[in-house]
This record gives sequence, C-alpha cells and structure tokens, in this order.
Amino acid sequence: MNKIYFFLFALFFCFKLQAATYPEVLFDNSLMPKSYYFSQSHFDGASWINHMNGHLPVSDSVFFTPGNALLLNYISSNHGSWSTAVHYNNDAGYLAKNNDILVFKLFATNGTPAAALPMIQLKQGEHISDSINLSSYLNNYQENTWISISIPLTAITQLDSHAPISSIVFKQGKADDKEHRVFIDQIEFLPKEMPAMKLTGKAVLSSIDAYERHVDIAWQLPLTPSIRYIKIYRSEDGEDFYPVAMRPISYNRYTDFVPRTNVRYYYKIAWVDYQYRESPFSDVKQAETKLASDDELLNAVEKSHIAYFTDEAEFNSGMHKVSPLVSDAKVSVRATGIGILTQIIGVERKFVSRQLLLDRLNKTVRFLEKATTYHGAYPELLNGRTGKPILTDSCGIAANLESTAYLMQGLLVARNYFNGDEPAEKSLRDKITKLWRAVRWDFFIPSEQGHHLYDSWSPACNFDQAKPIGGYNGSFVAYLLGMISPNHAVPASVYAQGFKQPLSYVGPAIGRFSTALTDTLIMNNDTQQATLYSKQPFLVDTVYYGVSVKASDTTASLIRLQQPFLAFDPKTVIDTQINYYNNQQHLSRVFYRAALNKGEQFVSLTDILWPSVGKDSLAINRYNPSAAIATYPYTPVIAMEALKNYYRTLGKYLWTEYGFRDEFSFRENWVSGSFDPIHQGIVPIMLENARTGLIWNLFMKDEDVAKFVQHAHQ
Repeated sequence: MNKIYFFLFALFFCFKLQAATYPEVLFDNSLMPKSYYFSQSHFDGASWINHMNGHLPVSDSVFFTPGNALLLNYISSNHGSWSTAVHYNNDAGYLAKNNDILVFKLFATNGTPAAALPMIQLKQGEHISDSINLSSYLNNYQENTWISISIPLTAITQLDSHAPISSIVFKQGKADDKEHRVFIDQIEFLPKEMPAMKLTGKAVLSSIDAYERHVDIAWQLPLTPSIRYIKIYRSEDGEDFYPVAMRPISYNRYTDFVPRTNVRYYYKIAWVDYQYRESPFSDVKQAETKLASDDELLNAVEKSHIAYFTDEAEFNSGMHKVSPLVSDAKVSVRATGIGILTQIIGVERKFVSRQLLLDRLNKTVRFLEKATTYHGAYPELLNGRTGKPILTDSCGIAANLESTAYLMQGLLVARNYFNGDEPAEKSLRDKITKLWRAVRWDFFIPSEQGHHLYDSWSPACNFDQAKPIGGYNGSFVAYLLGMISPNHAVPASVYAQGFKQPLSYVGPAIGRFSTALTDTLIMNNDTQQATLYSKQPFLVDTVYYGVSVKASDTTASLIRLQQPFLAFDPKTVIDTQINYYNNQQHLSRVFYRAALNKGEQFVSLTDILWPSVGKDSLAINRYNPSAAIATYPYTPVIAMEALKNYYRTLGKYLWTEYGFRDEFSFRENWVSGSFDPIHQGIVPIMLENARTGLIWNLFMKDEDVAKFVQHAHQ
C-alpha cells in the first residue's frame, strides 16, 4: 500500500473561519499593537527602515480605518536600499481579476514630496512584478492628508494572471538621504466598476448589551448593494464619539472590549460604501458595564462562544459554514456536530430559541438525507447547496469517519434533547435514527483480521490513502459509536486491540527489515502490498511534573486530549485499567505545571499560560485559551483563574464577538485572526458539563449508549 496521508485529514478537521474582512483585502488592521506580524522588512548600507524584529510598526493614532495603520519610517540613500513586504494573512493569497484595481490609502507627513515616496511591487509566491512609481498615480497630492491611490493591475507588468497575489512590496524610491514617515492603510483589490450610489438611509443600531469589560453591538443591515462596511463609534459622554471598529457586511454584530468597568458607554454606527463615504448615523444607544460574578462571567463566555455556531449556520443546509462569506457554501461535517452540542447549551441557557434550533436541525437532517455518503459516512466538506463533496481530486472525494462520528455524536445528543411529542420533534428523532443506523462502522475495518478503524474510504482509491486511527484523542468517538451501533457494530475487541494500540505510519514494507517489537505490518487486501507501522504508547503509567498519568499521547496538545469527552462522561467506567475522569484531572494538572515551568517570563503579565499545539506540546511558544478553560470539569479553580486572566488582563487582545481567539504568542506579537470550531466549541461544552452535566447526561442516557455501558459493567 503506497501510503499517502489522506488530504482531508491534512486539513486537520476543517478549514478555519477566516478573519473579519474580505478576501480581497490585503491589510486593514493589525490585531496586535506595536507591529504587524504579516510583514517583513530589510535594509542595507546607508538606507534604513524602521522595524520591530523585522516587522513594520503600526500606528494607533494615525489611521484611515480604525483602529491602526502601517508606518513606513525610512531613509533612502544612493548607498543602500530598503524594502518591506506586507503579506496576506493566509497561505492562499488572493487571485485577482484582470480588470481589478489595487487601491490603498496613504498619509505622508511634512517634508515628504511625491518623489520621495516608495515604489511598489506585487509578489506571487517567489515571482515578483516590475516596480511601479507611485508618483504616476497621485492626484492632488498633499502632505498630512489621507489620499487614495488606485493602480490598475493592467498597468503592473510581469504579473501572472493565473497566480494568486501573496504580498505587496514597498521599496526604496528616489534617494534624498532624509527621514520620512508615511502611513499606509486599507490595501485591497477592487473591481473596476463598483456600486456608486450614495448612502442616504440612516443606519440602524438594533441593540447593545454590556457585560463586565465588553459590549455587544448588533445592527439591522438593509439590502443595499452600496454598503461595504459598518463603522462603529463609541463615546463616554454621549457627545464626543470616536471610531473603534469596522466590520464587513457578513457580520451582524461587533464586540467592543472597553477599557473600564462600571462605566456608561454610548454607541452609534454608520454604513460605509466602497468610496468610504458614510451614511447618516444611527440613533445613539447606551449601556453600562458592571463587575461580573463568576456565574455571570461563565454565562458571558458561553454565550459568545455559542454565537460562533449560531451565526455561521449555512442558509440552505443549516450546517456549519467554513467561511462567513455568503457566496461560499462550503460546510463542515465535523464542525456541525460540535455546533449542535453548543447550540443545545444555548437553548438551555436561553441564548437561543428552542424553536429556532429545532427548525435548523430539521433542515440539517433533511439536507443530510440527500447529501453524498459512502457506506453511510460523510465527506468532511460538502457543498451546502447541493450536498456534494467539495474536493475534485478523485482520491480526495471520500468518506471521513472521524468527521462522521462527531456529527453523529451531536445528532444523538439532539435526539435525546428534543424529546417532545409534537410532530417536528418526533420527525427530527426519526430522521436522526435513520441517519445513525445507516453508518457502516464495520466497513471501515478493511481486514477481516484487523482491529483498527480507518479514517477514510474513497470510491476511486478504496483504502489506499486511508490510515488507521486510534490513541488518546478524538478517534475515541468513532470507536465508541462503532461499538454501540445498533446495525453495523464493530467487535468490542477493537477498543483494546485498536483504539488502545495506536499505530504510526513508517512506510511501505518493501525493502524494510525490522525486528522491533513495536513494529507491525498491515496488508492491503486490494493491492496485496504491506505497510509498516510503529505501535505508539497508550498506557504510559508514568509521572510528569510530580503528577501520575495512566494514559496519554505524550506528543498531543491538551485540546486533543480533551476531545474524547465532549459528550461521553469520563466518570463512566468502561475500562478496568483507566479511570478516565481521574486521568483527565491529572493531565490538566500536568499541563498547568508545565505552563508555569515553561512560561515564567510571562507570569508577571498573564499569571497563567497554557500550552496549545505543536509536536512537543509542553514546550511551545503559542498558547490556546480554550485548552485551559476546558479543564473546568477537572480543575475548576485553576481553570477559572485562567479564564479571568484571559478575559480581564488580556481581553483587549484575545476577546472577540465569538469569545476567545484561537491562539496567541506574545513573543511573536501575534494572535490568530481565524477560528477553529473545536476550540470555540470545547469551551461552552466543557463549562456546561462542569456546571450542569448537560451534554454528558444527554449523551449517556441515549438508549444505544446506555445498553453499551450496561454491557460493559457485566
């Protein structure tokens, strides 16, 4: 078997939701102060450009759109050179159209004549265009004034029309050996023809809700094609307003993290068109922040994280969208399953209407009934309009067993939550049962003598690009559901001989000779080719940082180690060798102590930091707020301290309308601009499991789960 890791798995489990901007926007704001992470500067000789560890400085006092702009502070000399590249904040870049126009805003301070402005180039990976002199595209140039520069892409030579643009380069122009300061903002590629109708209608601010340190602002957007952004203004006296944020029209809310509590804040908004002209202001609304109790703070955190899933439901299918853009209909099967759990919590907490979620789930199961499946299992990514797989590569169009397991886990919880007698709830339960019973879990053990479930199966490539799953991670959900399936159950032996004996791919067995006890061969029945795997530890039975740990994956992140127990109650006894609840408690303490040990340089600023992701997850420099908060069922005091610290101390960097950001690194002056559904979902799920046991109780009382647990006790 020529082992190539399945492409869908390489996506981890789904695309992350991208930042709050348009894909054609190369720069609008730095999420962190001081410097812009996605930039790279260089100078030599007598020339110079100001930078911070190679990154461009940002200004929060001079900007075109709130809350900051890039600062080009440079000296151009005949005896040197400088340049700086501003990159897209994703690997994909932007594939511009031939008639697009490069547009950005420029503010030059006193003593910067047009001839002293930088030149620009566009990069497409390693390929770079010819240079453009900005002075050729200046109309009514003035210093100390924001001006708009528009350059047709047709005027930029040596561009590949089939390759995405990855960066814009500002570089030394005419040398004058003087220091200049130029601010750059809102770099984007716009169509030649844009809506030009002036916005005359007053903006509508529908509600504002204040919490301890943040204010949620919501609006009602009319169907006006000229509107491109919503601009939010804040005041502390109701008279002097200043802009705090801009949001694209794909968002209907904004969360303003305010500097103080016990203060009354006033807000108004305006619609903004493509020319950055503003509509008449909305009416002013006010709200007062107040110090929150622990329970109120937990409610606020749950509510914001749940909003990520309620806002990102695709219109046609009710499934979880990959992108906030209306035009992008890709939906994630795994994220949908996680989202179902969070939205049930939202209903129970009165954040979400029960009828709204019931209607959405009925839409979802109707969609799933017609969507493409292979042996009852779904691909990870589907078209929310058609139900067809997204990927076009023949081997990439395949069932994803782990994604299907997460979906079924959510649906089973919904089957037990919506237990009423009305027709809509009965219909939902019946449809869920039909989908659940259709998954052929036993098919995903390709060998009659095998004990491992495989992650995927493709009609074009069968199991050729699949890999065995198992180990202390989310694959537990697939093994558990496979064992409790009423129609297509796998043998109970797969738990001990498959899940608890994870395998790591080594390579084709041809030409390999090994006598290691940890090696195993698996034969592909279709190709009759053997593949060599290395057995990985599961029962470690050791001590880390003074804490005994019975089972773990020593290379896994804390988030990954928590995923088996989103719905399955770890207090349930199914294994005589492991008490999963105690083990999770011990793992939480290990990571806490590791964080204190590895992050001492940050303690004065953050008190507690927790490791996030990485091959060596106890020794990395990026941190994940969700990992620490999700330990609340196991180490509640420590987790609550971490939550308060992330919110009260670091909230201005980490808090958003969807709760805490995905990851951050102060060493790199970086925060993630995207969201990962597992990270956003695990917070409300585990907080609620600790507070009321809601999801654990709903899942464990499912008739198929209960039968399995009862049998395990016998």
